[in-house]
Amino acid sequence: MTDNSLTDKQEAAASYLVDNPADKTELANEFDVSPNTAKGYIEGIRAAGYTVECEPPDYEYVPGEELQELFGAADKPETTAPDLSDVDVDPDAEPDASDLTDRERYIAGELETGATVDALAEDLGERPTVITQHLRDLRASGWQVYFDESAEHVAIEGDHTLRSSEHKGTRTRKANKWWETRHNALVREYKALDPPTTNLSAEDGHESWITHLTDLHAGDVVRGYDSDEIIHETSKLPSLIDHITERSLALADKHNSEYDTAVPLWGGDFVTNSGIYEGQFEDLDAWLDEQIDILHDPLLRQLKAFSEEFPQVLVVCQPGNHGDIRASGSSKQANADLILYKSIRNTVAALQEHGELENVSFKIGRAGSPTPFELRDGEIHGQLRHGQDRSPQADTSARKKEWLSTILDSMNFGSSFDICWMGHHHAPAGCRGMARQ
Repeated sequence: MTDNSLTDKQEAAASYLVDNPADKTELANEFDVSPNTAKGYIEGIRAAGYTVECEPPDYEYVPGEELQELFGAADKPETTAPDLSDVDVDPDAEPDASDLTDRERYIAGELETGATVDALAEDLGERPTVITQHLRDLRASGWQVYFDESAEHVAIEGDHTLRSSEHKGTRTRKANKWWETRHNALVREYKALDPPTTNLSAEDGHESWITHLTDLHAGDVVRGYDSDEIIHETSKLPSLIDHITERSLALADKHNSEYDTAVPLWGGDFVTNSGIYEGQFEDLDAWLDEQIDILHDPLLRQLKAFSEEFPQVLVVCQPGNHGDIRASGSSKQANADLILYKSIRNTVAALQEHGELENVSFKIGRAGSPTPFELRDGEIHGQLRHGQDRSPQADTSARKKEWLSTILDSMNFGSSFDICWMGHHHAPAGCRGMARQ
């Protein structure tokens, strides 16, 4: 489907942006042109009467509804969705890779990082219906095969490692496809919502309450150094987040101050990602979609509790480094933490349309760069960064030098701060903050 008012390059740019919201630099890299030329594509599309939005904090070009319809899903082949709902599963079955045929073993191996029926059919030279029957047979034999509608992928759960030698590029390309599909859907969902604008204000004599939460690492399994005892696992995170929320509110009450704003700082590495390095499957107890799902409700409960306790709530979100989608050609902003943050933001925006959580607003930063924000009507400049580009305080005696380097870096990027928070370093001094004197 084309529109004669657009040039071929403008059409190509519009079609790309429908599935890949990008800033002018990323768009330029995609089409191997200069950023100014990429910006010219956008200006030409707008001149033809189409809407292309570009708003902070991401400054990504997002096509309007007409372009979505013109170059959207109607032009793309639909993914074949297998029906697995009526499969009779043997409750006593114990999946054994040695019982699989070569073809079944290949399919099961592909499903460990997710695949589509069409891709499997193409790989094996079979019809999609034949692949679907293989999936049904695997499921009936006790393999936990399921279809993830959000990513349009079939996947398999369990502790079986069938493909530890799979090339890293294959795994990361699939992770990037999942990210693009989910992220673009979230962007479109948010554009369709109409949340109220939250105007933050600060009264003299009142205070802002800060809660810094970072490095939850949903999906990670961590064992003790001296034993096999599990000291960190995904299932414990909801109760941990609830405890942090309760303790934060109790401390705020203990201070006996008048507050006008609460600022939850979500510092990144909330999710661990999956399939980004060889052998990672042995270190995970939840796949990427499960990591996001298990954090969604306790974080939403935190915002609900803060919304009831404080007049205003500003959620500042910083992507970490574990969530990076490291596929060749992926956007530099492809980070799984953003999926979590934007999913919660969309949920809050939908609730706001029904009169709930109307005092909650979000500032979501960009992957790879610190997120600046303002406190006390702009009198205090804060900064949230993940900290993966900084040496941990526990590793150096020159702490003042380390923080000075952080200050100078921020000044070079035009984002000088009064107070900075960072995480990343898993040590007693790992989650840290600093106020400039």
